[in-house]
Amino acid sequence: MEKMKPHVIEIGIFFIVILMLSVGTYARNRLWNNEKDLWADCVKKSPHKARPYVNLGMAYLNEGAYDKALEITQKAIQIDPKAANAYQTLSIAFQKMGDLNQAIEMGKKSLEMDPTLYRVYYTLGGIYFEKGHYEESEEAFKRFLKVFPYFPEVHHLLAIVYAAQKQFDKAVAEFEWELRINPYHILAHLNLGQIYWYEFQNRQKAIYHLKLAFMLDPYLPNRAEIRRLIHLLEGLS
Repeated sequence: MEKMKPHVIEIGIFFIVILMLSVGTYARNRLWNNEKDLWADCVKKSPHKARPYVNLGMAYLNEGAYDKALEITQKAIQIDPKAANAYQTLSIAFQKMGDLNQAIEMGKKSLEMDPTLYRVYYTLGGIYFEKGHYEESEEAFKRFLKVFPYFPEVHHLLAIVYAAQKQFDKAVAEFEWELRINPYHILAHLNLGQIYWYEFQNRQKAIYHLKLAFMLDPYLPNRAEIRRLIHLLEGLS
């Protein structure tokens, strides 16, 4: 029996090690479940590196804590003035806070630091549209789509930019593009239905897209008006 004791001790140590590893993994998983806590922990461990601050700033941005996102992200820039991702975070934060001029400036600064950070064009497209600068918005979305032609929603946004400029041929082409990516895009169907009728008097296409929009979401806020328009178009000879 004495010969068994070392083996028993080894097993005991083995299970203690497993338990310690499990506890460590569990604690880390809990940290990973909260993005903000994860990057706050990384900031504590690496206070002189920009990346943890950039990611923590983005975590605050995702939570809607825009003031805190600005504060943390500016620390990242103090450490690394060429951190392109940090300027993009600032751009989005300023947009959310309503400072569109600063948002544009930070977006441009981000691209100055890294011209290959194409996702900034998506942000800039939306900011320019908010300001009513449709040509700049169009250019930004088109630059984004050159790299990511199948990215969801962007063709729809570009179509709205064209519609705002009354370039309805181009708007239709972009709405149709969006439907190739997502055939169930309710607003694309709804917008196409209205444009096909009100701008081109194409009754069949208008009915097709309006009916699809209504079928995909029968609880649309303006469903009564859509239903009336469908009945009107179906009644025309």
